[in-house]
Amino acid sequence: MQSIIDLERMAAGHWRGTEEEWLGGWLLRAAEGFTGRANSVLPLGDPGMPLDEALAAVTQWYRARGLPPMMAVPGPIAADSPPQGLDHLLSERQWLTRSGPAFVMLADLPLGIDLDGLPAGREVLASPEPDDAWAARYHYRGQDYLPPVARKVLTSAPEQLFVSIRDGGEVIAIARLSIADGLAGLSAVEVHADHRRQGLGGAITAAACLAAGQRGLSRVFLQVEVGNAPARALYTRLGFRCSHRYHYRIAPA
Repeated sequence: MQSIIDLERMAAGHWRGTEEEWLGGWLLRAAEGFTGRANSVLPLGDPGMPLDEALAAVTQWYRARGLPPMMAVPGPIAADSPPQGLDHLLSERQWLTRSGPAFVMLADLPLGIDLDGLPAGREVLASPEPDDAWAARYHYRGQDYLPPVARKVLTSAPEQLFVSIRDGGEVIAIARLSIADGLAGLSAVEVHADHRRQGLGGAITAAACLAAGQRGLSRVFLQVEVGNAPARALYTRLGFRCSHRYHYRIAPA
């Protein structure tokens, strides 16, 4: 079975910071504050120095960029597990837990479901770049618009496809498929508020995973907030299973 650290190392290539720097086995990432993944430390090994020195270096690196020092901390699925290892050490140093922990989920391809025939007038499109209509449908954490750096982050993987379901000229569902290290990644899944409860979440997921299978990929992963029960239920029905969970720790002021 693949370890959590190995999977996190592979996943890091799917959603990258515009700036990245290694501190021993820690990957420091920054992207002007757009998304936690692209603006946090990913601890993949030993930082190569005592912990307090490493945390001081991390703090200086992020504050020089006007960002809060933040670390992604992967761990076991169980919510009631006490802090262990690095998480425990950060807790002792008053690094606070940010709200919104997430699960990492995996599925084998093909998913075992077909992309049902769409109603007349609807079609699936995929492009290596997000056009303006796709970008306008993506509302990261409810934001009304994406900052300019978002396009750099969205296109940071070695390869990606921006999949959409369109009804005439209107984009009603989107997903981003990324490809790195022989693994497919699913992100930026969103359905237009006026078209929910029509099976479009499953349809756009199936369309993205079909494209991954056509490129010879056998596994796909995604990240979903623990509190997003409808999305978790959908992905479970489609064959995804939880690998682990992660949360962020933020340095004290």
